Amino acid sequence: MKVDNSTIHTASLLEFINHSFKIERGITIDFIPKGEEGYCYTLQTEMEKTYFVKAIKTERDLFPALSAIHTLYNHDKKAYLLPPIPTKNGDVVVYFGPYQISIFPFIQGVSIYEGSLTLLDTEQIASMMADLHQYDKNRFEGLPCEQFDNPFEKDIFKILHTGKADTFYRRRAKDLFVQEQEDILTTLNKMKKMQTELQALPLSFSITHGDPNYANIMRDLKGNLHLIDFGELAYGPIERDIMAFTGNEFFHSFLFEYYKFHPYAKLHVEVFEFYLYRWALQEIADFGSQIFFGSTGNEENEHAWEELQPYLPIPHKDIAKVLNDIKEELNK
Repeated sequence: MKVDNSTIHTASLLEFINHSFKIERGITIDFIPKGEEGYCYTLQTEMEKTYFVKAIKTERDLFPALSAIHTLYNHDKKAYLLPPIPTKNGDVVVYFGPYQISIFPFIQGVSIYEGSLTLLDTEQIASMMADLHQYDKNRFEGLPCEQFDNPFEKDIFKILHTGKADTFYRRRAKDLFVQEQEDILTTLNKMKKMQTELQALPLSFSITHGDPNYANIMRDLKGNLHLIDFGELAYGPIERDIMAFTGNEFFHSFLFEYYKFHPYAKLHVEVFEFYLYRWALQEIADFGSQIFFGSTGNEENEHAWEELQPYLPIPHKDIAKVLNDIKEELNK
């Protein structure tokens, strides 16, 4: 389970928010164990309104992505996007020490991941994603553009070369990484080869969410779905998002509905392969780094160890099965 080891002084954060943001005066702020990146809090105001606060320590500048979402929601009326609330100066994200702070309306409800996925959900998600993908790479300035790189290689090499094995979970993880090292290195080389091949393809880029997994899709009490967490927003091929909806019984229905709203979309199996492998490597890097270089608390490291299991050994057979299912769908 996610624990708050951020060292953020919440009373100071609350004072900062009250001074900076255009909301009612907050009176309490409480950590909630949501998300793998950053730290999340609920803020209660004196008017008994609740807001969602996110604090992220990252080298990425979140301003272009959150500004784009703010515009899409307020100007283009994309109600399925959860918009950031601006500060008194009109900024959508501000620094509090090393953390980038953003505030959002709080959704009373649960994510699809926490609840259950239905056919109706799938159809609504497909229409949302197809609608978002209608925006080409000229819509907003400042958003990053997919380069098909592997930003997780550096962290994986750091893990492979670490000598740390001073706790129970570090010893278990060290044994696993040593056992799988040859396959990890082979897969990292495969990623470089795929990067060269994909950069040569004539792919069309649009706005993509970057991580629309079911934990980032919230269902409110009225049954409406909301897309959240836009830190990975970037221009890229639509497979960057659609990959998240492969591998389940509703994928056929997702594509059927998606093509209703985006009939000229073209999908490429080799692009799906790249994203499926990059997702696995991201999980290996993130959870491996938590075990070796993050908190030594047993609760958080037990969570990281459990989350690492589906991705190491690298699930080549599972990825091959998903790719075969995609091929069959595209050939129908």
